[in-house]
Amino acid sequence: MNDHTPFSQTVAYINRGSLNDELTEKLSDIVKAVRETQKTGSITLQLKIQMLSNSDEDTIKISPTVKTSIPEYEQPKAVFWSTADGDLLRNDPKQGELELKSVPVSGENQKLKSIFNE
Repeated sequence: MNDHTPFSQTVAYINRGSLNDELTEKLSDIVKAVRETQKTGSITLQLKIQMLSNSDEDTIKISPTVKTSIPEYEQPKAVFWSTADGDLLRNDPKQGELELKSVPVSGENQKLKSIFNE
C-alpha cells in the first residue's frame, strides 16, 4: 500500500488552497464554454519542483503554472463587394436599387380582398 500524500491533497495545500480554487473556477469556465460552443477546451497544470535555495536538503519549493484553452464562438461572417480601388461596399454596385415608398394607412378598417371565391 502506498503511504504517500495523495496528489489532490498536495494541490489543495499549494498557496493555501488558492491554486485549488483557481483550478476549480477555470475548469468550470471551460466546461461551460465547451457545452456552448461544442468545441474542445483544455486546462494544464504545471508544477515546477525545486530545492528551496539556502535551506536544508529537505525543503522543496513548488511553483504552479495554470494554462487554459477556452473555446470561443466563431465570429459571424460579413459579405462585402470590393471595388478596383480597394473599397468595400455592403451592396452590390452592379445591382440597381429599387425606390420603395411607404403606403399611407388610413384609420379605417379596410376589408382585405381575397383571390378565392367566397
